[in-house]
Amino acid sequence: MRVAFLQGLALKKAMTRSLFTISRLLCLAIAKLAFRLHVEGQEFIPRTGPAILAANHVSYIDPIIIGIAIQRPVRFMAKKELFRMPLFGWLLRQFGTIPINRYRTDVQAFKRATSLLEAGEIIAIFPEGTRGDGVDLRPAKPGIGLIAARTGAPVIPTFHRGTGKVFPRGAWLPRPYRITVKFGAPCLFAQKQAEREQDQVVMFSQTIMEKIAALKIRSESGSRSREDNRGYATGDATLMKKRELNERT
Repeated sequence: MRVAFLQGLALKKAMTRSLFTISRLLCLAIAKLAFRLHVEGQEFIPRTGPAILAANHVSYIDPIIIGIAIQRPVRFMAKKELFRMPLFGWLLRQFGTIPINRYRTDVQAFKRATSLLEAGEIIAIFPEGTRGDGVDLRPAKPGIGLIAARTGAPVIPTFHRGTGKVFPRGAWLPRPYRITVKFGAPCLFAQKQAEREQDQVVMFSQTIMEKIAALKIRSESGSRSREDNRGYATGDATLMKKRELNERT
């Protein structure tokens, strides 16, 4: 009886992993073709062991985009209302998303995230707690610092841009736009001091948002540089055409 149960559990786990792999590859192919997905800093993602991805939040599709940006399975913490959406809720479940109640302290979600990290998995958290406007980052909630303090897992700052254009507020269908995901160097919570732990948690959460802001600046400056280069190239081509016409006349 016990052997049959263990075999059934192993089969279910294998099927779940296969379904995750297929779902990820399908979403990745769509993101590459439709949204020209570009990922930087994958070398900062550990191949094994626990890690926390701390990312900005602007769109409902953020969990899917970040989830397919790395090869390891990622568990997200997302508001429970999203699970009521038919197709989107199904996708969130395939990626092992943890539902969380935003209107009260959700002890169960916190315990679930902690146990997953202790088991060596990766979870992703949006420190801002809710979607932003895509322009300015919101202050971090202390939850990211609290989980990092309790588990000792490294926190990887993550910034993405473009998802707010692809699936903005109020939209029913995605729109074509380039999406970029950038991972930064991991940060570790300093050794806890019992008398200062609460202050340490708040300061660490703020530091993570500063790291995300730094990635945002680098990402946006890189985008402007590419646009400037395209502008120069276009200008040079136009000038060469004018010279050719002048020489012919």
